[in-house]
Amino acid sequence: MAIVKMKKLRAFAMRSDKDSLLHELQLLGCVEITEPAEITQNPIWAGLAEREKSNLNECKSLYTRLSNAILLLDKYAYVKTGMFKNRETINLSELFDPGLDVRALDYVSKIEDAENRLMKLYSDETKKQSAIASLKLWKPLDIPLESSDTQFTAVRFGTVPIGQNEDALKEEILNVTNQAELFFAGKDREQAGVLIIFHKDYLAEINQILRKLNFSRIIFKEYTGTAKENIEEIEIETAEIKTKIKNTLAELEKLGEGRDTIKLYYDRVGQDISAEEAKESLLDTQSAFGLEAWVALQDVKALEPVMKKYGCAYELSDPTPEDTVPIKLKSNPLTSPLNMVTEMYSLPSYDGIDPNPLIMPFFTVFFGIMYNDAGYGLVLIAFSLFIRAKVKLRGALKYMMSLMTLCGITSVVVGLLTGSFFGDAIPTIAGIYGREITLPYVFSPLEDPLLVLIGALIIGGIQIITGMIISAYMKIRDGHPLDALMDEGSWWLLFAGIAVLATGGTYWVAIAGVVALVLTQGRSKPKLIGKLISGLASLYDITGYFGDILSYSRLMALMLAGGVIATVVNMLGSLPGSIVFYLIIFLVGHLFNMGINIIGTYVHASRLQYLEYFGKFYREGGKPFRPLTLKTKYVDIIKEEN
Repeated sequence: MAIVKMKKLRAFAMRSDKDSLLHELQLLGCVEITEPAEITQNPIWAGLAEREKSNLNECKSLYTRLSNAILLLDKYAYVKTGMFKNRETINLSELFDPGLDVRALDYVSKIEDAENRLMKLYSDETKKQSAIASLKLWKPLDIPLESSDTQFTAVRFGTVPIGQNEDALKEEILNVTNQAELFFAGKDREQAGVLIIFHKDYLAEINQILRKLNFSRIIFKEYTGTAKENIEEIEIETAEIKTKIKNTLAELEKLGEGRDTIKLYYDRVGQDISAEEAKESLLDTQSAFGLEAWVALQDVKALEPVMKKYGCAYELSDPTPEDTVPIKLKSNPLTSPLNMVTEMYSLPSYDGIDPNPLIMPFFTVFFGIMYNDAGYGLVLIAFSLFIRAKVKLRGALKYMMSLMTLCGITSVVVGLLTGSFFGDAIPTIAGIYGREITLPYVFSPLEDPLLVLIGALIIGGIQIITGMIISAYMKIRDGHPLDALMDEGSWWLLFAGIAVLATGGTYWVAIAGVVALVLTQGRSKPKLIGKLISGLASLYDITGYFGDILSYSRLMALMLAGGVIATVVNMLGSLPGSIVFYLIIFLVGHLFNMGINIIGTYVHASRLQYLEYFGKFYREGGKPFRPLTLKTKYVDIIKEEN
């Protein structure tokens, strides 16, 4: 139940050892390098220190190239890996192989070149197809497309809207002159192709007619010969482009053999980026450099040999109240899954307390109460164990599967207490076969919801009192026992008085609690009248405590909702009296109910921790401890023993 103790590290070493030292710190993975604010604010250091030019931008640019190359291989040389494929495990020496960059970049250059050629080929193919589409309209005409005006005749290729009457168009032009000829080409959904040849003496009159008919002139500058001849030539060129595309795709598919090399180098460059980012927080002189960092107390023994190896001048000190100390939680396998709940809210401050062990029993029990089904719980357990067996989990997914196992266990326990196994599936199936089976249960939420409500409120009261106990502990730990006595102690006295009154006892205990609150809750005010007013105002907080306790009625609400839906699913499935039909409805309905409920129960179980529980003791605002370490996406690293 502890936040890991941190030490502040200040160190100076020779500038020539910078890369080697950072590499070893990265392998250790226990040091978070920070900006040395105190040193940079010192005018003496500000004059001496400088910042080395970083290669961070170059590394990020290379990182992007590698990422794009991997995406291209996934697109053009796709390999089915399966849903549960684990990452490859390699030795550390393979990650930092000196020749890895040459091999990987050779593949990347070839992939980029092939992809550029492929994009140009696709562009050329599109242009050819567009050209064919534009010429198809003129394919019926056996007239060269380069035909143009002569000394006495005008030649006009063009289109008119599809609604124009061809005979009317021809008649209108021939009414102007019989020294004209119209040739109608093909049509599409919007327009028809027309070739008009006429004597130039009638140019003005015919142009007027063509404008009235929305004639759009076309000039074929790039073509010679008929449309049919040009289409045949373009189709030959298109076939050649398609062959080149096929060959280029085959080339890209063959380059898929370099996928693992590129991925390995991608992870390698990721380490370089981390090191370059760390360098930006270092201060340099001409011959030395300085760093400031945080290291967990438990890792100091592993760190000191590295410091001595490079002749570092260093000191380790405890954090000061002004320091922003990174947070690392010391959790065990039972409490670490709750990290995903805590981190969604906020990490505790350094002077706070690790909330994971404190919320673990409440969160899992609340989840089990709201989920309330032994069958659903067994599905959660089976699914989480299956994923854990198939995949090497890490990070949030690891926490999620572990938390799912814990919540599945509590769901099974509560489901057995209420006799719920996929709702009333077993009695329903027995009824289809004309038999009667009743599962044993301790209590039934559907038959006695008031009992469930009272139990939920009692559990809520226990959690709120627990939060107050933790708050009192923290005040005593920090050397303020009187604050604990006056704050939490006064409220407990009032709560005890209310309990005595509820059981028919004397009212004097409650009066004592009221007096204690009035006399103590305004103690921070400078004047007596302010102390009394604040003390009296604090009595209004009793409504807040009652409101917090009533919030736990959601345990009953979700328990009933899930149980009712499960019962309705079973009832609908049993109506035809067919086991086959029932099983279909069973699968669909219960999968839906499980999916909806798992979201609702997680959200509401978390809400009760964040608002009702954390509000009593939690000091949030911590920033996570992020040490310089090896972070990989595609491979797992085995660190060799020296």
